[in-house]
Order: sequence, then C-alpha cells, then structure tokens
Amino acid sequence: MSNKEEQSALPSKPGLYYGWYMVVIASVCGMMAAGISQLYMGSMLPTIIADTGWKHSAVTGALALGTILGGLLAPFAGALADRYGPRGPVTVGALVLAVGYTTMGLGQSLLVFYVGYCGARMAAQGALGASVVRTIPVNWFRRKRGRAMGVVMMAVPVGAAASAMLGQWALLQGFSWRQVAFTMAALTLILAALPAALFIRKSPEALGLLPDGLPQPPTEPDSVASQDKVVADFDWNLRLALKTSSLRLLVLASVLGITANGAVVFYHVTYLVSKGIPQLSAVTSVSALALSGALANLVWGLLSEHYSERKLAIASQLGAAVLIQGMLWVDTFTGALLLAMALGIVVRGESSLTSLLVATYFGRAAYGRIAGFMTSFQLFGLGAGPLIASMIYDFSHSFTLVYGVIGATYALAAVTFFFARPPTIPTKA
Repeated sequence: MSNKEEQSALPSKPGLYYGWYMVVIASVCGMMAAGISQLYMGSMLPTIIADTGWKHSAVTGALALGTILGGLLAPFAGALADRYGPRGPVTVGALVLAVGYTTMGLGQSLLVFYVGYCGARMAAQGALGASVVRTIPVNWFRRKRGRAMGVVMMAVPVGAAASAMLGQWALLQGFSWRQVAFTMAALTLILAALPAALFIRKSPEALGLLPDGLPQPPTEPDSVASQDKVVADFDWNLRLALKTSSLRLLVLASVLGITANGAVVFYHVTYLVSKGIPQLSAVTSVSALALSGALANLVWGLLSEHYSERKLAIASQLGAAVLIQGMLWVDTFTGALLLAMALGIVVRGESSLTSLLVATYFGRAAYGRIAGFMTSFQLFGLGAGPLIASMIYDFSHSFTLVYGVIGATYALAAVTFFFARPPTIPTKA
C-alpha cells in the first residue's frame, strides 16, 4: 500500500495525531489478550476443576507451558514488527487468540484444553500483549512516550480485571466457563483483529509524519534531562545490545519482578479464601489490584517524562517488597481490598518502566527485537512464578515463606535496576 493509499484510509478528524489511534487499537488488543492471563484463569480455576475434574497442577501446567511458548514466539514477532510494522503480527495474533478461545470452549479433554490455551497464550503474549504492541508508543512518540506507553500498558491489567469480574458475573447468571470462552473469541475478532488489519501502520514516517506529530525533528525537553535520559540516536541492534551489561541487567531485573508478580496474582484468590474471605470478595480484591495497577502504568509513564525511569523502577520494586508482607496480616475483605490497591500501584511500575528504559537506552530501530528477546525471559518468569510459589507452599505449607521469598525477589530486582545504567555506544560505531 502506497503512502497516499494509506493516508486515504486514515480517520479524517482534524487536529488529532494518528499515533493516538494506534494507541487505542494497541490498548484494545491488549485488553482482549488479558482474557487468557493468570488473573482471569486463576479466578476461573475452581469452576474449571469442578466442571472437568482435572487436577490443579494439570491446569496450572497449561498456564506455565503456554506462557513459556509465548516467550519463544516474542523475538520473532518483534523482529517482524521492526521490519514490516506491527499490523501483520497483531492481526494474525488476534485471529489465533480467537481460535484458541474457541478450542478451549469446545475441548472435552485435557489435551484439547492444552492445545487451545497454549495457542491462545502464545498469540496473546507473543503479539498482542507484549513487545509487538509496545513498538507502537515507541515508534510514534518521543516527548509523550511515557504517557502513550502508560496507556498501552494499562490495557492488560484493565482487561484482566474486567474479564475476571465479568466472568464471575456470567457464572452467577448460569453461564458456563465454556460459553464465556466463546464470547471472548467473538469479541476478539470484532474488537482486535478487524481494527488491526484496517488501521495499524508501521511508523509515523510511513505516513509523512514525525513522532508526536511534531512539524520538526523532536528534541528532548529540558524537564527530562538527566544522566539516564540518553535517548539513543545510534542505531543499536540486538547483537550489540546483548554485549552491554545494561541490557543483561534490565533482563534480569524484569524477570525477577515479573516472576514475583506472577506468583502474587495467581495465588491471591487462593490465599484470601484460605483466610476465610468469600471467593467473590477475593476475586474483587485481585481485580482491584489489577485496576490500580492499570492506573499506575499511566502514573509511572507520566512520571518518567520528568524523572529517571531507572530510579522510578528502583522505588517501585522496593515498595513492592515492603507492601507484599502486609498480605500475612490480612483477614478481612476491606483490608484485602486496600492492600490490593496499594500493591497494584507499586508492582506495575516494573513492566512499563522497563519498556521505557529499553527505548531510552537503545532507541527505536531494533526495539521490537530487543523487547521480544526480553519478553522470552519475562514470560518464562511469569509462567514459573506460580509454579515456584506452589513448590514452596507444598514444601513448607506456609504462606509466610511464600510471601517472604516474593518480597526478597522484589528487593533483588530493585538492586539489579540500580546497577542497570545507560549503555556506552560501541567504540567502532
């Protein structure tokens, strides 16, 4: 499609930068992908087990395997987004996600459930909720990148919370978890696949625009100048980035943070129920965690336009290490709700701030490849988090040890972010 043909397909509303349309589409795709997340599946776990008779570990195994497979797909999807733009990976990912939802709903055996879930999880994590859609705020914005990334990063927790609450409502109305899956498939086709195919474009330059819609090359505003704000004009590639300790430390810090997050979200409902809190109240609490985390993405993004992302990430992980210990003292719905909201604000800083740090340190040219490489490790941690927590609990039969290890993991992530300073451009370059 030529530039003229692409421009003719644009919404005609004057004065609104096309990058914001891209952000909306990316956000909706992320929300639909969240219906396959740990939060939603954790809230549906008791119903699925009651209906099928499968073991807890069998269903949890599907979550872990699907998440890891999504991580393996992410680097390839990110490379395609860098080279051809995100339209293809996002559209195909939405179609595969819809097929996965449908397969889960139709499957009567554990094997078919695994095939459907793993396919859907691969599409969700490899294309719709990770590195591919994050290329959109990185490529289309610079001055306002923090808020644009914050909006996109809000999508997954908002979608997870909404799908968990709507799923519980549907169950109370007499619908089955399978019927909910069919509904998610239809919504994914209408709200994600179709808009992605019609309106996603590679970059502002492909339409004769510049990042942020500026009439001239963007420059960094004085308000964000700091030793960490070194937006890379050098064209980094994945091979060169991997040689830097900066990227290796960012990978490690993000894996530590997301491993802890995965354990917290997946076991939140189970733990609160064990404390005598009704299941619907427990699901409401974990949904509040997701919603406050969604808002936090935007807050952290706006703060990153004025302060160092690295220092904000350190503060986020230290706050999480302290607050997670409050879970051991929760025994009422009110206390659980307030703590969940506070936790959501601090724990969600890691994901959005890490994405912004990669863009700040290594620029736009290979962002999809670099972010996709990181996503492989992040999703391994996301899938391993619930499994590791389960093993600790099976060994100790103590949530005190589980939350103690989670807190220590957050603290270690903060230390790792501290040492992840901006990279030095290679001497030969």
